[in-house]
Amino acid sequence: MDVKLIQLSDSHLHEQPGKRLIGIDTDASLRAVVDLAGAEENVNAILATGDLSQDGSLQSYQRFVEFVSPLNVPIHWLPGNHDDVDYFHAPQDGFPLSSRSTLDLGAWRIIMLDSVVPGKDHGKLAQSELDYLADQMQDCDGRHCLVVLHHQPIATGADWLDTMQLYNDGAFFNVIQQYDTVRAVIYGHVHQAFVKDLDGIRFMSVPSTCFQFKPDSVGFALDDALPGYRCLVLKESGSIETEVRRVAEFDLSLDKDVEGY
Repeated sequence: MDVKLIQLSDSHLHEQPGKRLIGIDTDASLRAVVDLAGAEENVNAILATGDLSQDGSLQSYQRFVEFVSPLNVPIHWLPGNHDDVDYFHAPQDGFPLSSRSTLDLGAWRIIMLDSVVPGKDHGKLAQSELDYLADQMQDCDGRHCLVVLHHQPIATGADWLDTMQLYNDGAFFNVIQQYDTVRAVIYGHVHQAFVKDLDGIRFMSVPSTCFQFKPDSVGFALDDALPGYRCLVLKESGSIETEVRRVAEFDLSLDKDVEGY
């Protein structure tokens, strides 16, 4: 059977509802993206690929689930550099999302990883994460594998963003190239849609559900592209059909004088 996924990323919600970031109401933009995704049929899971929260507050995660739950699809998440990574490994009372996820859906195994270095913007996979990845691929029972993390493991071409990519990308590639099972790697963090095929593996990022970064920029720069999500259809053959979908209109109110966030 085909497996249909929605990837949401980088919503940057705050503890305080309606608080703006770089001029944008991140609650409102997430709701607009979810409204658009509501038209999707036969979705098996939502993959939330990090920076769900801007401040790591419990209230922001609770509100994320409140906004997304009308889609009536299981939500699986992993942390980004703005998240509280402890919730991923040891969820506390009242935390509304499940922890570590490896999903077996049809002919596919989906492996979600923690690439966060606490207090840093760049990513790194701890040896325990690399071992976990290897174990999950080795015992995948012939399934195709989709690997999911927050930080980009390959350069995007935006100089400033690529200082914050996965620092031990070589170790990551050493693991995934040991097995002929990985078909694609998806991630967030870069606030833009990016696709590149490399050594038989497709690497894909996704727009943020709030503001976007300008592709191929040397320094910090915002783009006027609208919020969106990625839809993926994982075929039993191992191929992937995918499309980025953006809201038709939204008042971004971007503060383009900022030099970071």
